[in-house]
Amino acid sequence: MVYAVRVVYRYVRRYFKFLLVGVMNAAVDLGVLNALLLAFPTRSPLVLMAYNTIGVIAAICNSYLWNRFWTFGDIATGSRREKMKFALQSLINLVLNDAILVGANDYLVTHRGLPYMLGSNIAKGGAMFVSSSVSYVFMRMFVFKRRNVLHLETHRR
Repeated sequence: MVYAVRVVYRYVRRYFKFLLVGVMNAAVDLGVLNALLLAFPTRSPLVLMAYNTIGVIAAICNSYLWNRFWTFGDIATGSRREKMKFALQSLINLVLNDAILVGANDYLVTHRGLPYMLGSNIAKGGAMFVSSSVSYVFMRMFVFKRRNVLHLETHRR
């Protein structure tokens, strides 16, 4: 029973760390996107996607550092294989993020009549929510996962 409580605690703690890193990533991502939109206003979906891509890449770099060394620090190895898996997960995140942002922004601005900055930020919020949820599953189950139970037992002693 005590072991089960520890396992649940570890998973809950890790998830909350991931959420905190996600808040930092959101600040980086939204900060870059909005800085670019304010400095170089546009209504072009391609330019919006380019701005978003720059913001997402900045957030992905932030995400790797915090998740590798803090959220999943006890199980992350920093191996080439792990980095390649993270890069694949990041590419999926980026494509999903861009697709949702552009599609939702078009709907909100063109069909619902919202101001461009407002529509872009609402669309970005939805894109971040969906892509970060998918990202957590990928990172937990695919990128940063324990290799075997013996490894886990060795670290506890």
